[in-house]
Amino acid sequence: MRSYKDLFDYHSIFQCNKNLVLHLSEAEPHVFRATAAPQTIACPICAGATVCHDCSLRRFRHGYAWHLGVLWIELFVPRQRCKSCGFTFTFDYGLGLVHSSKESFRHKIVKHCHGRSIAEVAQEYEMPYTTVERWFYLYAPDQLVEEEAQHIGVDEFALRKGHNYATSVLNAVTGRILAIMPQRDQDVIEAVLAKVTGKIQTVISDFTPAMVGAIQAVYPHAIHVLDRFHLIQFFTDAQQHRRRYLVEAKKQHKSRFIDRCLARNPAQLTTEERAFVQAWLQEDFHSKHIYQALNQMCYVLKAVIPTQAKRRLKDWLTRYQLHPCGVVAKIAKTMILREKEMLETILSPFSNGIIEGTNNKIKLIKRRGFGYRNDDHLFLRLRLETEH
Repeated sequence: MRSYKDLFDYHSIFQCNKNLVLHLSEAEPHVFRATAAPQTIACPICAGATVCHDCSLRRFRHGYAWHLGVLWIELFVPRQRCKSCGFTFTFDYGLGLVHSSKESFRHKIVKHCHGRSIAEVAQEYEMPYTTVERWFYLYAPDQLVEEEAQHIGVDEFALRKGHNYATSVLNAVTGRILAIMPQRDQDVIEAVLAKVTGKIQTVISDFTPAMVGAIQAVYPHAIHVLDRFHLIQFFTDAQQHRRRYLVEAKKQHKSRFIDRCLARNPAQLTTEERAFVQAWLQEDFHSKHIYQALNQMCYVLKAVIPTQAKRRLKDWLTRYQLHPCGVVAKIAKTMILREKEMLETILSPFSNGIIEGTNNKIKLIKRRGFGYRNDDHLFLRLRLETEH
């Protein structure tokens, strides 16, 4: 059986000052006694000569080994007094010693908190939760890396569902959160967009008037791409609301099955499901035209060249802007106001897929933390988690 000496690399774990020599203790295998070589210690204020007036033996957290737990170094920490200016200070050998840990150890603990809860890390390293939490929020901001982006997406997410919301700007290529601010009004959206650095070429957002106005104010020359998911959701939500009035249809089939059949591409339905869809469409005038408008909009979104996209969109708007079905006519009027953005949406290779994926990650982080008392701490965690 191998001894504990063979289970970890001394060179990777013991990165001490060159003037310190570590000696392994046989009685306490997790404690390494450090002996300091004689050296001249200068005053940090005036660089004058100093004299040691006190020296105490202390232990500091130095590393971690899975079979031993926390590794400690034990050394004498001198208190020096300057002969010239009288300044008194503690000499830490350049290790960043604070209370009972090295600076490198604290940074290591903070890195291990990425993707995990602070309580889990504290339990693994057998440390107080409040200590790990204090270290994380002290050193984690230094690990944020600012980056420039050319294609961004702006979206909102709930801090408390139905009560408080926040606005985030993401890199549309990597999904990394670039900036976050609480609230979701137009002034806040303009402020959070202004925080992003780089030559912005494309901005992705939903149909919210506040977002559209903020994007036009901050990036008037950027390509504005609308969210296809919310566009399709206009039709599916209208279809679901309409089905609430058809009580007899719900007795035979579950509402989720009906909604799924009416939202899918007809070519992907089975023969039996197509028969069901035809029967449901004959029950109600509005359901029929919402279903037809949805499928024709999917056909419009498949255009690949500008002339084709412009012709298909124009035909769709001409057909439905004065349609007897009020819901479809309302959707058409919304799209007429955003006709330029709709053409960019049809032709753009960007979508809201990465944005929705990041929103799902935000929900998981909030659930993992069982809520956050401090919004700034939540925003810091979100930015760190989406960097990888």
